Amino acid sequence: MDVVLVPVSQDSIGKIRDISADMIFNLLEWDGADGALLVRAMETLDLTGIPYTGSSKEALAVCNDKFRMKASFDRFQLPSPRWQKFETGHEAVREDFRYPVIVKLGFSHCSVGLTKDAVVTDQERLIDVITDRIHEFGQPVYAEEFIVGRELQVTVLDRADGIRVLPPAEIFFTTSGVHAFLTYPSRWDETHADYHESSVGLAVLEPQLARAITMTSIQAFEDLGLAGYARLDMRLDGQDIYILEANANPGLGDSADYGMTVSYQAEGLTFADFILEIVSSCRRRTKR
Repeated sequence: MDVVLVPVSQDSIGKIRDISADMIFNLLEWDGADGALLVRAMETLDLTGIPYTGSSKEALAVCNDKFRMKASFDRFQLPSPRWQKFETGHEAVREDFRYPVIVKLGFSHCSVGLTKDAVVTDQERLIDVITDRIHEFGQPVYAEEFIVGRELQVTVLDRADGIRVLPPAEIFFTTSGVHAFLTYPSRWDETHADYHESSVGLAVLEPQLARAITMTSIQAFEDLGLAGYARLDMRLDGQDIYILEANANPGLGDSADYGMTVSYQAEGLTFADFILEIVSSCRRRTKR
């Protein structure tokens, strides 16, 4: 069996039609205002008739659009923080918000737009931050209740014996309270003070809580129509679980500071093993 990995850019979506292969390892994931290109690329990919790894066009579109993602959480009654969409900054803020609240961009990923001032403790400041973000990034935003507690990255993998939740990774913070969350500079700017406030390791969980996380993760994977593999970003408030985001086709890598790496290694898998699991999932799903 031949498996190919073909780089695709905005200018080369049409080249997908020329792919000739037994299977395509799909790493498509567009960010921000270019999210519509993801749908175009996936539609072209579907037209080839070639099996591809990971999630479908529909699942990727939902996860790429944070508003559709959050609405899906509500529709399937998946536990997630209370939220509200803002397109202009002039909308009336819902009265049942429990502060603190964090403001996030609707179409951008990788913590773009997240700085320490994204978390606010009152409605007046919330409106200011919402307005600033809309103007700065040129896209709608949403506010959601900020869950003060532990942060997990949970990898879900479709294996031969069924959907498996790998041992969760945890983000450990040197700060606490409203200051303990992943900002953009904490993830990408090694020269920034935020970068040194967090690290990644294996989560130590009580058996009952671990079972609840597993059940919630499998439910989310199935309800959202995810396939192959996915990552769920979660927060814990004591024993209460909150899904912050669902990531279809999340980035792959073998870095020790990546939660997914921590998880598949804890499962006894190498990076090559993990990739093979994703390919095998596609083969089972398409009978190839």
